[in-house]
Amino acid sequence: MSGTFQIQAGDEDIHTANERRLKEIIGTVAGKLHTGRSRNDQNATDIRIWVRESLKELRKHVLEFLQVTVDRAEREIDVLMPGYTHMQRAQPIRWSHWILSHSWPLQRDLQKLDELSKRVNVLPLGCGALAGNPFAIDREFLAR
Repeated sequence: MSGTFQIQAGDEDIHTANERRLKEIIGTVAGKLHTGRSRNDQNATDIRIWVRESLKELRKHVLEFLQVTVDRAEREIDVLMPGYTHMQRAQPIRWSHWILSHSWPLQRDLQKLDELSKRVNVLPLGCGALAGNPFAIDREFLAR
């Protein structure tokens, strides 16, 4: 298919496929693609980018769900339901109180997602495959 990236039988993995295609486009300078970084760096970075974006999406959905609970609680403030204790009906409670009781754990989940985002948002590029990197890599520049 014209205009699409094709992995070929001789490509060892996505990295060699990328390098092969880049060499087709820009020539032998593509062989310097791995200078200063390893495939391990690239894999770790790709995974972190995917996780970071997934956490943003999950956070957005949790916030939307929280808004639904607040909206329903406001709209249905006078709806009563049975409150249970020990699997038995105990007393009438407001539906709004029950639905909002789920918002606190969800808010804690948002805090956990935020903390996890901080831990994931670390740049592994320039670490090397085994024993660091002999090149003067500007990791601050790479992070931008």
